[in-house]
Amino acid sequence: MNDWLAKLVDDPQPLNRMGSTRLFDIDWADIKELQLRAMQKRFEQMRPQIRVLDRLAEDIGIDRFDKPEDATPLFLPHTMYKSYAVSNIENGRYDRLTQWLSGLTSHKLGDVDVSACDSLESWLNALEANTPLRPVCSSGTSGKISVFPRGVPEAEYRTYNFLDVHGGYKNERDSGLASGEVEYFAPWPVATGRHNMPAHFKALREMVFKDRPERMHILGKGHWDVDMLWLSGRLRQAEARGALGELKLSPALEQADAQKNIDEFIHQLFVESRGKRIFLQAGYGQLIPLAQEAKKRGFKADFAPDSYILGGGRSGSKGGTFPDDWWEQCKEIFPFEYSETYGMTESTGSARLCAGGHFHISPWVAVFLLDPDTSAPLERSGTQTGRLALFDLLPTSYWGGLITGDRITVNWEGGCSCGRKGPYVHNDVVRYSNLRDDDKVTCSKSPDAYDKAVELTLGAYTD
Repeated sequence: MNDWLAKLVDDPQPLNRMGSTRLFDIDWADIKELQLRAMQKRFEQMRPQIRVLDRLAEDIGIDRFDKPEDATPLFLPHTMYKSYAVSNIENGRYDRLTQWLSGLTSHKLGDVDVSACDSLESWLNALEANTPLRPVCSSGTSGKISVFPRGVPEAEYRTYNFLDVHGGYKNERDSGLASGEVEYFAPWPVATGRHNMPAHFKALREMVFKDRPERMHILGKGHWDVDMLWLSGRLRQAEARGALGELKLSPALEQADAQKNIDEFIHQLFVESRGKRIFLQAGYGQLIPLAQEAKKRGFKADFAPDSYILGGGRSGSKGGTFPDDWWEQCKEIFPFEYSETYGMTESTGSARLCAGGHFHISPWVAVFLLDPDTSAPLERSGTQTGRLALFDLLPTSYWGGLITGDRITVNWEGGCSCGRKGPYVHNDVVRYSNLRDDDKVTCSKSPDAYDKAVELTLGAYTD
């Protein structure tokens, strides 16, 4: 390993600012060695700081690992971040929620006074006001929202990576987003909140459009507080089990003027942006209805030729399906070249679909494949399909080892036609929850190890 790479073992953060062209020209053999040595260092540093990790390591008997694959039993399943007791939310026991979250982060939360908190939003406000924690929440499609204990540095890593990925590798198109020279559009229903997308908008406002806020156009103007996310998830769960009438609802929440927002957004996008260079970020679940509404109104995109459309989610959103001709509908209204990315809330690195039709995950994120039934690691050779597990080298607020709900295919031999070195991910990502009814993740070393780790975070309090 080169001396400059060896220095990254103690502090991998410079990888985040290196730029795609330099980053993906590093030999894969050097990256593998760096990943192993940095993973070992992170385990040594973070085991004393994160109670769940320490309990898990003790339970399965891992004090060190000499191969990266041997670390995967220490990775936390994505469901760990929603393993709190529902009754604690229903009963307003935010002290117990703090106890639960404390087990998942290196930040000390025990001294934060949450006795006056009367909602999830006020609880997270209290934690943010007194610690460097900047929690991000999921949309709760399973009935429970995830609370992910991201800190200030991790939020910045994600944004820098997003800007770099869409700056392009070598001769790939530069979106123009990093310089703030584009008009940014996102057909998202809210502008602020702790969901991953509003958190993304906040980062762009602060890091890119601070002096040009008028260049950011979000469809919704309101705020999605965590209690709204929680209520939405519980409603979906109750509806799915036919028990909607049993759910006790909080007082009615004020609704934004949705139609006015739609009219304004479409006017800004299709009329005021004619001839301008834009960056349109819209998963296909949002782009399809946007194209349909534009067609009803007789609009077709007339942007500058170097405009950038970022789509994604070809397999459907959260188990949903698209019309058979969805691609034709989008291209009719937005006849531009499309880009796509693959990433997740829990990781600071993402991947842009390259010219060869593959995803290349940022090298500071070590990728693994697990058997979907046993969670045993698969060989990192040839072409393999399995459950994605990853280790993010950058975070210090939380443990970087994660087992996801995604089925992916990896070509470990590399050789992509785009020129990037190292392995790549095929563009056929699908959620296991879309393929099977029960997607419970188990530990390959001990079937009940994760349950025991959850018990530690909950203490004596359960549903």
